[in-house]
Amino acid sequence: MMPLVAKNRAFKALHQYYTKRPDNPLKKMQSLIALCGKLVRILFGVLKKGHRFSEVKMLQDIPRFTEVSLAA
Repeated sequence: MMPLVAKNRAFKALHQYYTKRPDNPLKKMQSLIALCGKLVRILFGVLKKGHRFSEVKMLQDIPRFTEVSLAA
């Protein structure tokens, strides 16, 4: 998961949100575990149900998400 967070913009943005959110921030390892679960759900949807991966849809977990978050 750590290389994915380092290389993928969407996972990096979610990791930063989970660790720095004002309400109930997660520790870094807790965030990585939460992202592992998210990756499993994404892979299930892609492989089993034939859905396409969408960074924007994945980032809907972040309140008031904007495209600026992806650019960072």
